Amino acid sequence: METLHMMRLFMRVADSDSLSAAARSCGLSPASVSRQINALEQELGVRLINRTSRRLALTEIGQLYRERGSAILSQLDELTDRVSQHQASPHGVIHVHSRVSVAEHFVIPVLPSFLSAYPDVRVNLWLTEESRDLVENNIDVAIRLGNLDEPQLAVRKIASGAPRILFASPAYLSARPPIRCPEDLRSHNCLSWPLDGRFEDGHAIWRFKDNDQTQEVRVRGTVQINNTNLLVHLALAGLGIVLLPIWTVAGHLSADRLQRILPDIDVTPTIFDHQIYAVFQRSSYTPRKIRAFIDHLVRANRSAMPAHCDWDQDTVLNDFK
Repeated sequence: METLHMMRLFMRVADSDSLSAAARSCGLSPASVSRQINALEQELGVRLINRTSRRLALTEIGQLYRERGSAILSQLDELTDRVSQHQASPHGVIHVHSRVSVAEHFVIPVLPSFLSAYPDVRVNLWLTEESRDLVENNIDVAIRLGNLDEPQLAVRKIASGAPRILFASPAYLSARPPIRCPEDLRSHNCLSWPLDGRFEDGHAIWRFKDNDQTQEVRVRGTVQINNTNLLVHLALAGLGIVLLPIWTVAGHLSADRLQRILPDIDVTPTIFDHQIYAVFQRSSYTPRKIRAFIDHLVRANRSAMPAHCDWDQDTVLNDFK
């Protein structure tokens, strides 16, 4: 069993290319991880990792050990889980990552029913406004809003989401020039989400699509915030125009506290993908607790179609067993 433990630790180090990252994901100190990797190398009688002051690199035999060892551990986990299924329901901790607003609308509402159905499962929900590496941060499932760019991960669509829209308060719109086309936004206070440190001077690029014609408009505003709820609060206060997914303000639109702008034109700050996805490690076998969690998210969100949303049937982009 000690050898299996050291094998798993080696896989963590190999996947993250960092002793420190592997240590954080396992709740160990870097010194402890280093000692256990040294012990594994001594047991095998080979060097698996070349260490320098700046980086780690697998040796040729280390690469082979990683490939064969990963397959062995995956098969062992699958065998263990399948045997345990005969006597036990899903159990253990699921580590989930999400943006605050996405969790608020697509995860939190379904947690009570999921935990009621699976009382032996616990959910550790980590909320940030930026994506996080699954391996380095020991994340089982990440909930993402469009813009998927990690082909090594398995993906399942949770919900169709809804389009992103422009909106502002009636008080703001009544006191400013009318907005009849995207170019009119240049003269308005457009409150935006800072993207990866770009446009920190208050500028943002908003993209519009009308009759298959796409254009970009450079807008500017007095505030940039990487938090959905705070942008909505500023819009309600009459400070300016905001661009967010429609489900973040569905209630305010229904109550006429906010008004939609240019409703016949598609708009986005990034790409025209409005889907909500669950992403997880691609593997020949996915633990039962993770399968149960994602299945529940899909079923619950499909049956709880929010107002203002055009909800599709769920689509599996990469099936898992």
